[in-house]
Amino acid sequence: MSYNTSLLIFLCFSAVSLSTQSFAVYRLLPKSQTDFQAIQRLYKNATDHDLNFWKTGKDKHGFWDVMVDMKNSKYFLDFLQVNDISYIKTIDDVEGLITKHENNKTLSNMFPRLWDDSSSAHYDFHTYGSYQRMTDWMKQLVVKYPKMVQYISIGKTTEGRNIDGVEIGGDSRTKKIFWIDGGIHAREWAAPHTALFFIHQLTSRANEPGIKKLLNEITFVVVPCLNPDGYEFTRSSTNPHVRLWRKNRSKMQCRKDIWGRNRCCRGVDLNRNFDFHFRESGTSDDPCSEIYQGPSPFSEPEAKAVRDALLSQRYKGRTDAYITLHTYSQIWIHPYGHKKDAYPGDIKDLYEVGKKAAQALKRVYGTKYVVGSGADTLYPASGGSEDWAKHEAKVKFVYLLELRPDEKNWDGFILDEKELIPTARETWEGVRVVAEAVLDRIVAGKSTAPREAPKARGFRFGDGTEGSCFDVRHACKRWVQEREELCRTVPIFMRENCAYSCNFC
Repeated sequence: MSYNTSLLIFLCFSAVSLSTQSFAVYRLLPKSQTDFQAIQRLYKNATDHDLNFWKTGKDKHGFWDVMVDMKNSKYFLDFLQVNDISYIKTIDDVEGLITKHENNKTLSNMFPRLWDDSSSAHYDFHTYGSYQRMTDWMKQLVVKYPKMVQYISIGKTTEGRNIDGVEIGGDSRTKKIFWIDGGIHAREWAAPHTALFFIHQLTSRANEPGIKKLLNEITFVVVPCLNPDGYEFTRSSTNPHVRLWRKNRSKMQCRKDIWGRNRCCRGVDLNRNFDFHFRESGTSDDPCSEIYQGPSPFSEPEAKAVRDALLSQRYKGRTDAYITLHTYSQIWIHPYGHKKDAYPGDIKDLYEVGKKAAQALKRVYGTKYVVGSGADTLYPASGGSEDWAKHEAKVKFVYLLELRPDEKNWDGFILDEKELIPTARETWEGVRVVAEAVLDRIVAGKSTAPREAPKARGFRFGDGTEGSCFDVRHACKRWVQEREELCRTVPIFMRENCAYSCNFC
């Protein structure tokens, strides 16, 4: 296609994007359990009213962020008024915000040769890049570091793209594996970028003593973008329905809405498609929902690719760490996420390494992360890749990282490019802590996949400092938030089990 033709298409595309369609974001602030339950009802019917929830509250103390198509806003605003739900409007014009943060991104899509070409093993980490640019750079690293870097492809997407990555550390079949992936959710652009930065750190600093020590014992497998179809789709327009697309791009599926209309939508939430308590919590049977889990476990080729790789002869039994990158909320998440107060038998190891990692991350720029399970810190959701990796693939250290910004930020999916390198740099320091934990296990001669106890016992959750008081039960914080009087009404039980949350010491 000639550039003149491309320019004509771009101008037509621009005219479409300047339509009268307008999107705003509202933050809903429940004041009571009744408010919380009302918002939950709204959330369950979100697709019928063109509502896109960016963040969900886990209880009556949490807030909810929802993007609203203003041409269809009457039902939403009437619902808030009838139910007396408090709210604030945090973004007046979502597309305007996208355009401001991502100036010239549309041009870069139309003319990729001007933005994405590179003749050497160089990657501009100050900007977001196309999937083609990611894969080209990884291929250049193979040429530059032939003994250290190997190019891999773990499968194909719905639209036929290769899901590519690299192995770093040589081809020894005796070394432990540290798996890292990102971009399973299309709109979370900072996740693939951060994974690419990890590749850069491992290759460009391979001769530094600390990195060299890791690479001598561990092969890092990094697949920066598990959902390239969705990622490239989000790069194709500043329209919020496109830029904030979450799912993959699987074929259209239809269902009737509450008015009997036939609604047809594409895509599956890949992080609900893994075979771990599939379809049990935090999912939807509605193909138009952001959290549609798909018709069956591993129905999607992208999820199958991860499963087949981790269970392959090449990686099975050798993988000691699995990290999957997401945005946003600043949470270092350990399994399990399908329900609250559910943990693997080695939770003590997972929690302590997670706390150390969060502390190392904080030392870089002061960024604070919460450590806990997804169900305890966010909301229950089943079918996640991290839970499957822990329970079925038997990986020792498994974490899902919700990167910058924190959950109170109202434009979290549209992270400014000036925060890309700081985000990646601080996260790398936390990931190194996990790698050191893998190394410690190697030195200690422990097996890759110890048999787990059926239930974690005798571990106390607290602030991690020496001599501090602790909660015996991880649910203590939630109990106290939901019923503040518990510390007074059942003091003996709460003193024994929830001393930290009740401030008894």
